[in-house]
Amino acid sequence: MEKPKYGLHIILFLLTFLTLTFQEETLNLPFLQWDWIRAQFWERYLYSIPVLGILFCHEMGHYLAARYYGIRATLPFFIPLPVSPVGTMGAVIKIQEPIRDKKQLFDIGIWGPAMSLILSVPCYLIGLKYSKLVPISELSQSLGSNPELFQVRFGESLLVAWANQLVLGPFDANLYEVEIHPLAFAGWVGLLVTAINLLPFGQLDGGHVIYAVFGEKYRTWIYYLFCVFLALSFWNYAWILWGLLIYYFIRVEHPYVPDPTYPLDSIRKVSGIAILLSLVFIFTPSPMEIVTAAGPQPSLGEELWNGIRDLFVRQN
Repeated sequence: MEKPKYGLHIILFLLTFLTLTFQEETLNLPFLQWDWIRAQFWERYLYSIPVLGILFCHEMGHYLAARYYGIRATLPFFIPLPVSPVGTMGAVIKIQEPIRDKKQLFDIGIWGPAMSLILSVPCYLIGLKYSKLVPISELSQSLGSNPELFQVRFGESLLVAWANQLVLGPFDANLYEVEIHPLAFAGWVGLLVTAINLLPFGQLDGGHVIYAVFGEKYRTWIYYLFCVFLALSFWNYAWILWGLLIYYFIRVEHPYVPDPTYPLDSIRKVSGIAILLSLVFIFTPSPMEIVTAAGPQPSLGEELWNGIRDLFVRQN
């Protein structure tokens, strides 16, 4: 039996805390002034600590479910990424022996996203209390007329758009944008991570859940669902990369897992369908967009939608 590598887990955890807090400057920390390091820490710790907590609880949801069934699994491996604005590629655990049936698969698959969803929503809502609205005209003014200047704007899911209006609104999203507090940004990142994990393909958490709930018959229609997912590339080209990752590495279909002795009970089926449907509300079609002095740069999908809308308006 492989011994746990506690040292490696701790080192990756600490490195991820550094990349979440200091972003690109992580590699330069030994050469930076202490005053800057301290100021950056106090500015960013309300982002980095909640994100670590969300990722940790997500993976421990999988880990504890696996251990409940006596299945060997590693502790979470955190993945540091010294690149802004997020600062991490998440965390993973490794299941070290086969999952015996679809009931175990369901429980191991659902507890990760369930935990991160439970934590991310209050993080975002509480963080919004400390956020503020900024007129888009001020943003355009600050960017000036220099075409080389830009700002990254974070996209909205249905849940995020509703929460913004509930806590800070009502306001016109065409005139104002939300300057979110670090705690709210942690919740936003948690929701994004949860949504990506809930994509219903292959070895992703959503793939485990949808396969466990619908069984082998899901193989007759899962590729149609994958084609719908690929259409998201019209809104954001990053989904092309995700489509390739899913098709060639994560896989569209889930590997075979035997049926349980007794079929999934109704509570599990309802819970599985509910968490899959939550993807509709937390998924962000265009997670990030570039804003210049001319305003947000629309994606191909947005340009098509705007053209159809303008054509409809002219005809009426």
